[in-house]
Amino acid sequence: MMRFLKERFGRHNPASPLQLGHLEMEVMEVLWRRRGTSNVRDVADRLERPLAYTTVMTTLDRLYKKGLLDRSKSERAFLYSPRSSRREWERKI
Repeated sequence: MMRFLKERFGRHNPASPLQLGHLEMEVMEVLWRRRGTSNVRDVADRLERPLAYTTVMTTLDRLYKKGLLDRSKSERAFLYSPRSSRREWERKI
């Protein structure tokens, strides 16, 4: 059972970066449009629907852990940027 969980949800699952949920895809679209670094508030303000700050923060963290985003620290906040363009990501799929 533990092996199944590690394969399914572990960081080393090679398929996981390509499997995005609806919200993850929305967040990626915002980041691709901005073409630079964004903090959680930047992304939350540009989403089509109002979401809690913590929801957006968790989604960005998951995308970072999937290897789709780069992250750097700026004072007390993280700044996120896509590791690849939308076109490059679509080619990987």
